Parts: sequence; C-alpha cells; structure tokens
Amino acid sequence: MKYILTGGGTGGHVYPALAIAEHIKKNEPDAEFLYIGTKDHIESRIVPAKGYKMKYITATGMPDRKFSAAMLNFALKIFFGTIKSIFIVLFYRPDMIIGSGGFVSAPPIFAGYILRKLKLSKAKLFLHEANAEPGKLIKLAGPMCDGVGVSYEIAMNLFPSNGKFVGYPVRPEFFSGSKSESRKKLGIADDTFLVFAVGGSQGARTINRAVADSLKHLSGLKNFSIIHVTGRKNPNYNGLLDTIKRLEKNSIKESETPFYKKIEYADNIKDYYFAADLIITRGGGTINEIAVCGTPSLIIPKANLSGDHQVMNALSMKNSGAAEVVYEEVMIEDGEFIIKVEGEKLAGKIKEFYNDRSRLEKMSSSAKKSVIANANDEIYKFIKDVFNNKKTVHTITKIHQSNKYADMGVKQIYNSLSKMKPEEIRSLEFLDYIKYRTSHYLISSNWKIKNTAVKITGLTKDASKLPFLSKLLSDGNAGFVKRNIFCAYRTIGAYNETIEKDIFVGLKDPYWEVQTEALKCIKYFSEETVHNDKIRPVISSLLASGNYEVVLNAIEAYSVYINTAEDLKEYNRFYYHNNSQIREAVITVLNDLKKKGRISADEFKSQLDNILLTTTGFTPVFSMKQKLKDAL
Repeated sequence: MKYILTGGGTGGHVYPALAIAEHIKKNEPDAEFLYIGTKDHIESRIVPAKGYKMKYITATGMPDRKFSAAMLNFALKIFFGTIKSIFIVLFYRPDMIIGSGGFVSAPPIFAGYILRKLKLSKAKLFLHEANAEPGKLIKLAGPMCDGVGVSYEIAMNLFPSNGKFVGYPVRPEFFSGSKSESRKKLGIADDTFLVFAVGGSQGARTINRAVADSLKHLSGLKNFSIIHVTGRKNPNYNGLLDTIKRLEKNSIKESETPFYKKIEYADNIKDYYFAADLIITRGGGTINEIAVCGTPSLIIPKANLSGDHQVMNALSMKNSGAAEVVYEEVMIEDGEFIIKVEGEKLAGKIKEFYNDRSRLEKMSSSAKKSVIANANDEIYKFIKDVFNNKKTVHTITKIHQSNKYADMGVKQIYNSLSKMKPEEIRSLEFLDYIKYRTSHYLISSNWKIKNTAVKITGLTKDASKLPFLSKLLSDGNAGFVKRNIFCAYRTIGAYNETIEKDIFVGLKDPYWEVQTEALKCIKYFSEETVHNDKIRPVISSLLASGNYEVVLNAIEAYSVYINTAEDLKEYNRFYYHNNSQIREAVITVLNDLKKKGRISADEFKSQLDNILLTTTGFTPVFSMKQKLKDAL
C-alpha cells in the first residue's frame, strides 16, 4: 500500500506521524510512504533524517482576527497548499492519506476530499489528533475524514460519528527501559532526587527562565539534582544564551551550583525520562511518552495556543493523577508585560514532591494507566478498519471536562464567581486555572474583556496582580477599567506604595467615577492613608469640584484627616448646601467622628446647630432627621 503522511509545525505533530509510519512498516514491510510538510517548520529537518521522501507545501495556522493581513496570508497559504497537494496526490496516487494534526495536515486532507468528490482519487482519509483540544483547521478537516483517532477521550465530543479513542502513538523505544538501567547509563546515583526540565528540542523560554530563577530557592536540598535542557538555537529563540543571561541576572554561577547542570540537547531523551523522579515539561504530545515511562510530570503548558490545547492536554493528564500543572501567567518584569512562571513558585512545587516521595509513587502508577499502552496497535487496527470500510460502533457519551471553567468565557467565569462567597472562591480546586486565564484576559485588546478580568482579579483576591493592575491604570485604559481597578484594590485589601501612588493618579483622573473609587480607597485604607498629608489638599480641591458623587465621597475621605474642630472648616461650605444628601453625608461623618472620639459631643452639637435640616423635596421618611435623631 502507498501512504501519504502529513503533519507538522511542531515536533508534537511530526513524531506521532513517524510513530504511525514505523508501526505500519512493522506490519507491512512493502508499504511506501511520502511525507507532505512545510520547508520552514521542524518536519523539514526531522522527516528526511528518518529516511522518508518529502514534498513541500505552504501552510500556516489560522489567526484569531478575522479581518486582518494575517488572515489574508493564512487564506492564501492554505489555498496554494491545497492546490499543490492536489497535484501531489494525483501524481503519487496513495491508497490512504494519514494526517497527524497541526495546520500542515489540513491542505492534504482538503485535497484528498476534493479529489474524491471529483472521483479523481479513491484514497481513504485518516486523521490522528494528538491534543485534547484540536486546532481550528483540524476541527474543519476532521469531519471530512473516514476516521479520526484521538489521544484524549474528551476529544471524541468533536468527532462523534467518525472518531475513536485510540491513544497517542508513542515511539517504540519508549516501551522498554527502567530507572536503574537509565541512571547507570547517565551516571546518576540511585539515591539522587533527579528533576529533568525540558521544553522541547527548540527550548521553551518560560521553562528556561523559571528553572534559572528557581535555583536560589533549592540550594539547601540534599541528594538533589536538576538536569536542564535549554534547547537548540533557532531563528526565533536561543535557549542556551537566554538561560546563561538569566543565570547571570540571578547571580548564579554553575561552578558554585553543583546540583544544576544545563545541556543544549538530549540525544538519548528516553534515558532521561526513565531516570528522572520528576519531569518539568510543556503540555504537548511528549507528556504521553513521559507517562509511558511511568514518570510523574510537572506540566507548564504554553498559553494562548489554538484552543488552549496544551492546557487541555495538561488538565487531562492531571485528572488522571499523572501530573500537576503550573500555569504561565502574564506578569510585570522590567516595566513590561511578560508571560512567565515565578521561580519561587516552581521551586515550591519541586520541594513539595521532594518531601513527599509516596505521592510520586502514586503518580507514577497513575501515569502508566493514563495512556493506552498498546496505542500503536489500536491506531493501526483503526487505520485498517477505515481502509476496509469497517464501521466502528460508538456508544455516544459526551465527555465533560472536570474543570468546568475550561469551557467558560470571561463573562461566564465572572458570573459564576460573583455568586460565591469569598471563602468558597478561595477553596476552589481550579483557582490557579482561573487566575491563569484572568492574567491573559487582562492584556486583551477588547476593553470589555479586560474590564471583566479586572473584576475577577478582585473576586479572587489575587494580590500578585497588584503591579499588573497598576500598569493598566497608567496605560490610558477606558474609564470603566480604571474605576474597577480601584474596586479591585479594596477587594484584595492589600496596601503598598504602588496603591498609594495610584490613588493620586485616580484623584486627578478626568473621569468622575475613577475619582470616586479612588476616594473610597482613601477611606478603606484609612489606617495607612492618614499618614500621607499630601493626599489631604487634593481631597480639599475635590470638595470644591461641584460633582455630586465626587463631593459625597470626598466628604467621607476627608474625615480621615480630621482630628480637631479646626479641621472641620472644610465642611462649612456644605451646611446650607441646596442638596440635602450632601448635608446628610456631613452629619453621618460628624457622628462617626464623635463615636471615634475625634471630636467632642459639644463640638458635634455645635456643628449640627449650623446645618440646615430641611429639604425642598417631599419624602415619606426624611432620612437626615432620622440620622440626626439616631446621633443624638
């Protein structure tokens, strides 16, 4: 039989295709293969090195923005990639086209589908999806295929009529090996707690920097070692150089850090997988290879990929008990927004595992059970069933993600949290996931999404986002966003120099709602703001501003600075104010000052004697007189 293989963009799509091909060759020694990929992605290097013939097409991932130059570029590349694939299929005349996911798979699948409709080809179409959440193009191409094999059961929701849960095609070498054998090869002692950190062959900036930042927090551990793969230099990122600079930034010298070793690339990756006690990695298909080795993993999924598929993969592995997840979050570093994982946080996770070996044993057992051990056989059997038109009987049961927030948008997450009590939010199992999602929503170009994310930050009391909120305040965002930043400051309840600086910014903002919320912060954080005399004259100027809401809140905020009868003079202008609610606010403040002993009862009565206690409007209950009665 003749097969066309296709898939690429990342190694997570190339290696499954090659694993499938190797298993086909094992069962069909005379099988012929042609690989379709792109010249500018990793498949152009890996596939020829494995001895497979290759043809090149154009393809790229689908951008988020519908009307943009990127969308035009995408459409043209997919169109011309499909046209070229049509000619390749016509010339090669395959019996089956096998795609392994990624945008590279789409044009050959489209080509096969078009040629079958035109009765110019009889090739069967098969797709294997390695992720829990397929990309947009694969969601489009999947229904065109005769069969879709999925690595995660939850992906069956997208392919109910032609899909089958078959597992991830693991390379054959990962099915044999042991920890003791691999440690002997690598020269690692049996009593060493080994952490292996790897972000893929090309490296992962977040993992490289997080590992470098974590080292100063791990120096006291005994019989402990970290082997760190930085990744090979590529046009977009030099992992080794970036790691060296990060170590220098942390004042860490490798010669003085004996437990740490960095390498650019691991040729014998299987031995490191078996030898490690814990593996820090991305959320691509390699987590299945790690699971086959029975090694627990700490997954740092890459954020904002198509369908957030690495996060979905990581959550599926976490749900099986084989892994823990640490999310990339948007943070401030050197005055700029960056995506990172705090080194101290990563070190804390490593220490948890170091101090709880029994937990690792349970995770190791779960890891082996989390993957279909004979996935290669299952995939091959499904391929042959598809070729022979053998229908797969499905029991259609919708699989639900245990993390309900994974299927929610920003508004839904906010609505869900707003119905909870603070203690319920604090105890949420997926609170870290919500914080991860929120940090990325906070840098959205859509102000409504950003505004809702600010509210969520307040509800989750995420004090780590205070510098983030401060930067948003200074970046000229919409008034609604700035207003809710001050609301979040109060809900979080932490005060520092940054918030003090921002209060000044808010008091001078042209939008009255921002001024109002900044004034509320002065009152809320009164124990801290009372010591800043520079705030007082700014409030005095707002008392004279004339805006009703601003004046009401300025009256309350100014009370923080009143300690003597002389300080009350700022309120004199309101004693005969034409708005009774303004006068009522003054009475409320005076009563509060009397209760706290900051003015005497006689002074309180003296001030009341000068306040107009009537109103021009009719109300069934005159609240000012009621408050006066309560005060006296």
